[in-house]
Amino acid sequence: MQHGLTVWGGIAFESKIMQLWRVSYDDENRLAGRVALITGGSSGIGLAIGHRLAAEGALVALVASSDQGKASAAASEVINAGGRATPFVADLRSPDEITRLVDDVTTTLGDIDILINSAGIWFPSPITEVSDDQITDMIDVNLTASIRMVAAVAPSMVERRSGHIVNIASIAASVPTAGFFLYGTTKAAVVAFTKSAAIELAAHDVAMNCISPGNTATPMNEPVRRDPAMAEKRKWIGQITPSNRLFTPAEEIAEATLFLVDGRVQGMYGTVIAIDEGRSAGLPTW
Repeated sequence: MQHGLTVWGGIAFESKIMQLWRVSYDDENRLAGRVALITGGSSGIGLAIGHRLAAEGALVALVASSDQGKASAAASEVINAGGRATPFVADLRSPDEITRLVDDVTTTLGDIDILINSAGIWFPSPITEVSDDQITDMIDVNLTASIRMVAAVAPSMVERRSGHIVNIASIAASVPTAGFFLYGTTKAAVVAFTKSAAIELAAHDVAMNCISPGNTATPMNEPVRRDPAMAEKRKWIGQITPSNRLFTPAEEIAEATLFLVDGRVQGMYGTVIAIDEGRSAGLPTW
């Protein structure tokens, strides 16, 4: 520990919530009363976004894929920090489940003002070994679910001429990694979807944008960040990362999300923000 920081792989993180958004729940409340639906909201980037939006007064709907206990634990974490959160569960591969989810959130919390599509899956997919089931699962969760969520939520936003949507993509959309072509393909499609749909929604004062994170500190990659056996992997990441951090704190993705949804900047439609320690800019000096 250093000055209240935890050091993982040579990178310092605050133990719970980054100083960057150490905000009082009694401060400005930029999102007071707004309803924010966050898929993938029970952990990682989605939960960090839930904390940040709740800190600004949003009524947060945290969605887990199947585990009600996990969703409830995430909601309790936000509530214990002083925010307002409600847990939901939905299999986003199912159109009927998405319809039910949107109906449940609207009935419980009110019209949805903010949609964050953060749910996603990631696994190796060498082109010579990938199976049909893997192709279907990755596309259904990473791409089709986001399209269906927007299609379900956008009509109400258009009718009210108000709303913000953020899709979480990845720098894999533009900087692919060998052996993971399927993940990169789905995230590239998320970027294209964001741009294509944004130009339709802009005329109705609904802003849809995209964030493309690079390596981000989440529970999914904790072994890579902490396991001594993964030291060579961390060394390789360091060699291809321009900045001095191998992993971006998830709270910084949350801060960028707040910037996109709080309404202070109204001219962004179909924009892609890369938060990737410089990875998409190019390789560092060898």
